[in-house]
Amino acid sequence: MTDRISTSVAATAPHPRHAIADAARRTGVDFDYLMAQAQIESGMNPRAEARTSSASGLYQFIDQTWLATLDRHGERMGYGDMARAIETRGGRASVTDPAMRDAIMQLRFDPQASSLMAGALATDNRAALQGVLGRDPDASELYLAHFLGAGDAARFLSVLTTDPDSSAVALLPRAAAANRAIFREPSGAPRSVAEVMRAIRGRVEGAIATSANAPPAAPLPRPSGPGLGAPAYPAMPARIAPSPQMPSMADTLRHSFAAPRAEPPAHVRTAYARLEAFGL
Repeated sequence: MTDRISTSVAATAPHPRHAIADAARRTGVDFDYLMAQAQIESGMNPRAEARTSSASGLYQFIDQTWLATLDRHGERMGYGDMARAIETRGGRASVTDPAMRDAIMQLRFDPQASSLMAGALATDNRAALQGVLGRDPDASELYLAHFLGAGDAARFLSVLTTDPDSSAVALLPRAAAANRAIFREPSGAPRSVAEVMRAIRGRVEGAIATSANAPPAAPLPRPSGPGLGAPAYPAMPARIAPSPQMPSMADTLRHSFAAPRAEPPAHVRTAYARLEAFGL
């Protein structure tokens, strides 16, 4: 990224909490869920970048997921020019023009765009998991689809029902290799499907509890553009159901799993300080 683009995004984008509130209204996705997801993925830092993948921004979208989501939902969310520049062939999205591709990728650092695409992707994932679960997914199950992708999340949840003690590493070896701290114990022993899900639930529910106790975000002005004022998707439940039992990807997620009581990383502490400075 260039300093010019970074400065422009920082100067014009709304505060993350406001952007998330607007995205929740426009996509119908639960505000607390979107807050929790941003907390887990980036520590509420719109500038976050993973060291081990292309994951970037408030919701740590990797390149392909970002392009595919913007391709499906960009037109409706007000990013039509960018959406029309994306071509998908053989299941892989691409942008021919280098300047346009750079602009599209930089958009991940805009909290408003990132929040809108996270909400839109959540509606896709909800629909994908409904067929597997026979019901709306709870918050942890919905996050799992963001974390693993809808296809792998569906496989994981199916095995969770039929064989919860089986190895999660054996089930999803590629995901396990990329997220060792989640799929393995500190000793290196592989975790079961149930153990991985239990860890995911603990993190998601803890993040939701934190966001639920925060003061409400100030309302944003309603957009004046055509089609932007009302929710663009069928509403999700008013509050996504918590998981039935209570006990990235992003580097911050790996850090959280590996050391749950450790001092948060510097960019997370900076994000919290900025929230306090804004009185939020």
